[in-house]
Amino acid sequence: MGNTEAPLRRDRSNRAPAPVPAPARTRRPLLKSFRLWIPVTIVVLLIAGAVVAAVAGKALLDRAYAARDALEEAIPLASVAKQQILDGDTAGAQATAERLASLTATARAQTGGRLWSYAEALPIAGTNLTAVRTVAAVVDDLVTDAVTPATGLSIASLAPVDGRIDTAALAAASDIVDRAADAVVHARAEIDGVDRDGLIDQVSGGLTRLDDAIADLEPLIEPAQQVLAVLPGVLGADAPRNYLVMVQNNAESRGTGGNPAALVVINADDGAISIAEQASSQDFENGRPWTVTDLDPETEALYGDKVGRYMQDVTMTPDFAESARIMRAFWDESFGTPIDAAVSIDPVALSYILRATGPVTLETGEQLTADNVVPLLLNEVYFRFDEPEMQDAYFAMAAKGVFDALTSVSDVKTFVTEISRAVDEGRIMYVPASEAEAALIAGSRLDGRLPADNVERTMVGVYVNDNTASKLDYYLDVAAGVATDVCQAEGLPTFTVNAQLTSTVRADEVEGLPEYVSSGRFFPKGDISTFLVLYGPVGGTFERVTVDGEPVEGVAVAHLGRPAVKVEVLNTPESTRTVQAVFTGTDGEYGPVELWHTPMARATPVTIDAPGCAAPE
Repeated sequence: MGNTEAPLRRDRSNRAPAPVPAPARTRRPLLKSFRLWIPVTIVVLLIAGAVVAAVAGKALLDRAYAARDALEEAIPLASVAKQQILDGDTAGAQATAERLASLTATARAQTGGRLWSYAEALPIAGTNLTAVRTVAAVVDDLVTDAVTPATGLSIASLAPVDGRIDTAALAAASDIVDRAADAVVHARAEIDGVDRDGLIDQVSGGLTRLDDAIADLEPLIEPAQQVLAVLPGVLGADAPRNYLVMVQNNAESRGTGGNPAALVVINADDGAISIAEQASSQDFENGRPWTVTDLDPETEALYGDKVGRYMQDVTMTPDFAESARIMRAFWDESFGTPIDAAVSIDPVALSYILRATGPVTLETGEQLTADNVVPLLLNEVYFRFDEPEMQDAYFAMAAKGVFDALTSVSDVKTFVTEISRAVDEGRIMYVPASEAEAALIAGSRLDGRLPADNVERTMVGVYVNDNTASKLDYYLDVAAGVATDVCQAEGLPTFTVNAQLTSTVRADEVEGLPEYVSSGRFFPKGDISTFLVLYGPVGGTFERVTVDGEPVEGVAVAHLGRPAVKVEVLNTPESTRTVQAVFTGTDGEYGPVELWHTPMARATPVTIDAPGCAAPE
């Protein structure tokens, strides 16, 4: 049968068969290779990221430097603006505030935006950037809400003009201070909320400076708010007010100053201030058999009932609030004018005021100046006039002259400074009928009360009351001191209170003294008899008292929550007597040690020896 397939042919050469070639492949370009693309992409991204980071870091650094430069220029300008406001330089303050606002706005803008916000999330650097942003925002808010509005406040606009103070200007000032107070409260909250861990020195230092600046403002803002809130009412914006002002005569010492020889009622009606009435201590029923009002039993035990029987003696107690209550009773009985507050002032305080007002020309053509008002009113007037009526008339004329100057004072800054000085020395006191006003000044020297505890301050006292019925205390110099171990004692502390009384009356001038200065009725002419009262700390105990180192019997009485002892001291001309009383304190907290004393015709040197204790502010 036939076979149609081709016959197989055997290869007899023993060679391997030729390989069959593989199908041809298409080659990919190198740059499109997946294996190369991955690392190249990563490298490119890293390079790009580094470039972006470098650019962003440079931009962030530039902004940080710009914010720093703006804030560093702004900080000293804030002090400049403050001083310009106090100096009454309104135009200068406004120009400074404008530049200040531009700088703080720049600092705030430089620390804002996404880049800064993202960077705040970074470790270490982020905490610092957050702090810088907070500082910039706080400073800008303070400038916007406190400094700039305050530049519109003209101190001169608060001064009396033609006997009237603009109560509307006071209300506007109150609004400005309220706004500033809110800004300070907000600033305090923001600064206290900053995390200070990990801050670099530059940022930490800037934060501390801002913290200190706010701390300087805080104790000023609240009192300013409170004063401006009540001042329009004090000036009769809501209803007329009557103020009974006593001028204490330091030539005849009393606990809070002196015999209240001259009295003036000042009326305030919507800012208009005028003298309504004038009187002297002779215009009341003195030497009466009964007191004009009930007396505090402790006051009566220490000072006697004459505190309520003689107008001249109402100021024997160092508690001026009690003196004011008794004085009002005398006034109501003799005159009946409703009284809204009692005020005390002395000729030394008048001398401070005259530093602000300048000299006052009296109806006689004579000038009262800061240098001559004290010797003139406390001494020379008695050489000029023998009759008490003439002396009182001169006092009244002087009071009117000073009052007229007060109602037209232009240098408000100096005026406030001198008034503050007089208040600190206990030469000006104020006891209002208004509870709101009383609460406002409670605890200050202005309210005329001794501290009720030892926590804020540990106060001891030295108080002088003339017993000669003369005007010789013009010649009496007093020095006072206290030594205590209150900050070191393991047991109860000891307080040693001392006073030196020196008569500057010369033996050769005694005979030439006018009768009204030294009558010689109760003591030899030229001799000065003093009832000296020394007070220990609240809750303490009286131990002993000496005069010139010799033990004496004193009248020891608890008064105003304190131990007190009264001794009589007699100074002959050109003599010095030293009185020392020892008190034991009680358990409890004690603040800085202070010594308060009767304000005399001249300054009273005070020494405080309290090892380990903080100094009074």
